[in-house]
Amino acid sequence: MSGPMSLLSRVAGGGMAALPELPRPRRVPSWAVGDPVAELAERLSAACSAAVHPDEIAAVLESEGLTDEQITGRYGHPDLFSLARELFETVPRRFPEPEPADDPWQVDVWRCVLRGLTFALPGVAYVLGGRWAGGDDGPFGVSRAVAAWGAAALCGWGWNQALAHRAHLHLLAQRPRAAARCLVTGAAVGDCLAGAAAAAVAGPGHLSALAFAAGQSVYVASATVLLVLGRERSLLYVLTPLAVAVACGAGGLPSPAVAAVLVATAAAAGGAALATALRTALTGEPPERGPAKPPRAPWRERVRADRGAQLRARASRFGRRAAGPGTGTRTTPGRFGRRAAGPGTGTPTAPGRFGRRAAGPGTDTRTTPGRFGRRAAGPGTGTRTGLVSSLRTLPEAARLLWRADDGVTDAKGLSPYLSLPHGMAGLAGGALVVAAALTGEFVAALTVSMGVAEWLLFRFRSRCLTALRGTTVHERLLARSWRVLAGCLALYAVALAALAAVEAAVVPGAAAWNPAHLSVLLALGGTLWLSLLLQSCGRAWTGSYVLAAAVLTAVVLLAAHTATAGTVLGLVCAGAAAVLLTAAFTMTGRVTTHR
Repeated sequence: MSGPMSLLSRVAGGGMAALPELPRPRRVPSWAVGDPVAELAERLSAACSAAVHPDEIAAVLESEGLTDEQITGRYGHPDLFSLARELFETVPRRFPEPEPADDPWQVDVWRCVLRGLTFALPGVAYVLGGRWAGGDDGPFGVSRAVAAWGAAALCGWGWNQALAHRAHLHLLAQRPRAAARCLVTGAAVGDCLAGAAAAAVAGPGHLSALAFAAGQSVYVASATVLLVLGRERSLLYVLTPLAVAVACGAGGLPSPAVAAVLVATAAAAGGAALATALRTALTGEPPERGPAKPPRAPWRERVRADRGAQLRARASRFGRRAAGPGTGTRTTPGRFGRRAAGPGTGTPTAPGRFGRRAAGPGTDTRTTPGRFGRRAAGPGTGTRTGLVSSLRTLPEAARLLWRADDGVTDAKGLSPYLSLPHGMAGLAGGALVVAAALTGEFVAALTVSMGVAEWLLFRFRSRCLTALRGTTVHERLLARSWRVLAGCLALYAVALAALAAVEAAVVPGAAAWNPAHLSVLLALGGTLWLSLLLQSCGRAWTGSYVLAAAVLTAVVLLAAHTATAGTVLGLVCAGAAAVLLTAAFTMTGRVTTHR
């Protein structure tokens, strides 16, 4: 008797309230009345509608405690999986919407265009270095100097592709110092290998060609360091004087002057790369992963601030300028008198332009020489300048770079086998590009298009990720990914054709803009882009195998003199592109590729 009485509650009048209303069972729809399977589907509708396979529903039924007798007697099915299949076919799919997430494949299109320019601008160095390309005949119908340059370029491309991939693995593991050390040491080793390859091809009698190959190797290694660490603009600043010199007719200068220009360019690239690596080792983060810039003020506030600054400068030039906020009403003379101290200081002031200038907020009173007198030091620095600070931190940066200690205690060593397919693909792709250059194809257009190719790779991955998030049926995902792939390939083909037209119209001695040369360019460009696509999707070995097979096939066909070099290159690249396209269609239809 005491059990039910404890559920009663007293009311204000002293009476007894009624028992609380118990929850009523869920109402079964009319179509499910009398059908045990329909009632079960209605009760488990949430789990059944979100399932992607009948086995998921079978696991839910097993967790409900259904026995074999209940499944056979009440629901009329021979086993648990048969009942799960019927529920899976009966209940329509209603998948829960995923939470909105950021797209990791968004990229700035102008950054890709900038990278494309940095890929193409080094080609102007060959305009200056062409004077050292002569000499006795070498392999493949070219001089030994040109063959040495090609051997050094191929060695550098293959090595630096693998080096960049290994450095990116360190960056993904949150080890920027290890990435900087990998880039510096790997670049030095790559320079030695490229120089050895050039020396083996050219021989000891071509010192000028060997010097040019050494500078080429230094630049390629430095460009790899800068591009991996996100310093495309530094590389562009290094290459701009060289491009301007060539445009102004530096090719007609004497050889010592030309050599000085090329040495200065290579040295500037190497210095920028080493400085970037040391800065990364000192700060512990790559430059592009630094803190975000604060948001800019609205344009109206910026205009008012600039106008106010101009008025204050004009007033202080010929009159008296008031002190900053919080300093009272004390004022000081203008241009040729004494200038007020910083806001809220109230400290004695120093003479103006031709005397001593007051220190800024939070600084000491030590000053350094200014334009005509002595100028106050920077905030909290005293007499230490930026150059002295950089020199003082140089030993610490070198120590951190050598130790490569990122604070990751459980980091495991990366196997060189992971970067091997990328190096193979770089070597094979470089061999195809060198062959295209030797046969007189559109190489400049292909080089500039690498920026567009990179942007299209990011666009493809971003569109496929969007399709994956908005598609609930595998067949629809397959169709949408194929359409995205076809669209990206079409856009890249249009870009290649347009750049080839520009090269044919601007570059002297370029190939003619006709179907024969365009077909070779489109086949080669499509092969390289599809190989990069497979690499970005984790199928690097597939692309490297196809490219290596294409190079070997081209060598065999050229050695047998079956056709002209351009015809052989076009046919081989077309076949490789067809194989890579088939692999790409098979791969892009998988859900795991876009996760």
